[in-house]
Amino acid sequence: MSSSLKIQQQQNLVLKTDLRMTLQMRQSIEMLLKNQFELREMILEEVSENPFLEVEDWGDDIQEEPVLQHGEEAEIADSKSEDVTVPLKINDDSADMSSILADFDWEQIRETSSNNFGETNLKKSNDIPSDFNFENTVPAEESFAQSLDFQISVSSYPETMKDVLIYMAYNLDARGFLADSDEDIALQIAADVETVAEAREILKNFEPSGCGCRNFPEYLRFIFIEHGSVDIPEKFEKSVNRLFSDETMLDLLVKKNFDALCGSLGITQQELTELLLFFRSGVASPYPAFGYEQERTEYVKADLMVFMREGEPVIYIDDKMLPTVVLKTELFEDNLKNVKNRDERHFIKEKYKNAEWIIKSVSDRNRTLYQVAASIFSHQKAFLEHGDKFLKPLTLKDVSDDIGRHIATVSRLTNGKYAQTPHGIFELKYFFVKQVNDNLTTNKRLEQKIIEIIEGENRENPYSDDDIAHILSKEGIEVARRTVAKYRSKMNIPLARERKRNYQFEVGN
Repeated sequence: MSSSLKIQQQQNLVLKTDLRMTLQMRQSIEMLLKNQFELREMILEEVSENPFLEVEDWGDDIQEEPVLQHGEEAEIADSKSEDVTVPLKINDDSADMSSILADFDWEQIRETSSNNFGETNLKKSNDIPSDFNFENTVPAEESFAQSLDFQISVSSYPETMKDVLIYMAYNLDARGFLADSDEDIALQIAADVETVAEAREILKNFEPSGCGCRNFPEYLRFIFIEHGSVDIPEKFEKSVNRLFSDETMLDLLVKKNFDALCGSLGITQQELTELLLFFRSGVASPYPAFGYEQERTEYVKADLMVFMREGEPVIYIDDKMLPTVVLKTELFEDNLKNVKNRDERHFIKEKYKNAEWIIKSVSDRNRTLYQVAASIFSHQKAFLEHGDKFLKPLTLKDVSDDIGRHIATVSRLTNGKYAQTPHGIFELKYFFVKQVNDNLTTNKRLEQKIIEIIEGENRENPYSDDDIAHILSKEGIEVARRTVAKYRSKMNIPLARERKRNYQFEVGN
């Protein structure tokens, strides 16, 4: 055998090994992310395809009513977003300002929170070998966050950076934006603010582009200025650079205050019309997650139950739905003895290894889920006894250090997993609570207090953010006005003047 042929065979073996490791990495990620329903389906699919797995106990049938439903607003959201998907006819002479914005409604895009515009295939990442084909390995229904997770996992970034990136991927909103400040993220995972800021810039460059932008204006700025994927015609350069360097101008665009925007940019309405046509042609999607997957109704059943006994939390992993699967070792040994062909022997060994991996991984997944839940509720005992007003500050880093597992593992396991508690069913992510001041006030407690204050205000003379901060201070909750504004905005509560105007409009009707 020639040396060149040997080298080629070695390269092929390395490529096959890398591909198998890459696929197994994806399977490992999927295993951590799956809830009971999904894990049951995965196990039964493996059993049907692997001759060395046998079901010993099929588990409980899925007969009881689901406790929660998601995605019921899909039809409403779809109808609201219908205009956004209409292509703009660039050469249509009749396309004036109003028709352009009828096709591409910036305000609607900014406010849209659903993601129900069909499915698309996951594009390749530059970090992945050209021989590796995502389309052949990634399920069409893989979630937006999972696709990012996998791109992050196979990248060459340090593990500390991957921790931050994976946390971000699972905390994006439905549009692919991440409004949380770098400081808040750094606190949650005990990272440097500079590292978080760097991670946000890295995330923006994964597929699809712009993930992790704080909002729609930042997304536009990234696409047209920072990403470099759109060639800006010379006649638009000055206006584009001025527009995306000024938050006030961007706000005028989003609010469709075109007279003021034309005045600020020093252009005519016709020139603004041409500029908007350019934007429409240059933006592949109105937000990063647009068109990625179809919103569907999902049934959520608690993966675990938690209750107090003699002053201590008791965790019970509900795995009754999961089938018990065993290895058919004798069949494997018999097959191996009777097969002489090298390729067939290799195939049989790979199938058996995969069968072993499935059984071990399900066990590891459940054990780690128990450890994560035990750590969370040992910190949140007061919640179990008295309810959500008694939630304490808790970060991913706290749990990661407590159980000696990677932050990325904790991020994945708490995503989409629900706990039945004495006070209802909650996603495990709910129990990671931010501290907003030195008095251990939590973000959830602050949100509750802001809502209570606003609900009790004089609707003809609503409280300003300064007023709310002053009232909170009297109750021993010291926070700045900008902190009140941040949480009020996060809860989609309008400014005082807007609340007053809305009230007057309601009364006028």
